[in-house]
Amino acid sequence: MNFIKSFIVSVFLIFLLCLIQISILNPLFLGCYSYIYVLFILVYPYNRNRFVFLFLSFLIGCIIDHCMNSGGIHAFSATLSAFLRLNFLQFFDGKNFINRNDFSIYELPFIRKTLYIFSLVFTHHFSLLILEILKGTTFSKIILFRTIFSSIFTTILCIIYFFFRKIKH
Repeated sequence: MNFIKSFIVSVFLIFLLCLIQISILNPLFLGCYSYIYVLFILVYPYNRNRFVFLFLSFLIGCIIDHCMNSGGIHAFSATLSAFLRLNFLQFFDGKNFINRNDFSIYELPFIRKTLYIFSLVFTHHFSLLILEILKGTTFSKIILFRTIFSSIFTTILCIIYFFFRKIKH
């Protein structure tokens, strides 16, 4: 029963983040790539089933791809980020999170949390923009600049979320 409840909560969070992404952020920041749906990959509990997590990450990418008519690049980038998430966390927190079953990203110090968020967001955005160029929709020689700029902006949005989430607790 706990699995079903957490799955339903995760699907609700996916649809909420997709709604925010498609109805607010896409029209508002047309020239800037701000993808708040990456927040789902960051906040999903670490001790849950990895296959379900990868499936849900793929699902959120598919929903964004369907609404933006982008042909699967968001699904790939979200799944890649979800796949690499534990590696980044292990890099920035060492073996501490593996030894504990109740680990939460909210417990990380601010600098480590920020570096972890930026690394994951950067990986997502870089793979997304590379695939966008390969798809042929845009030809830009400054992909690294666009990746860094959009990663910084999305990281700031995620840190704002974590800041307000910390105040709530």
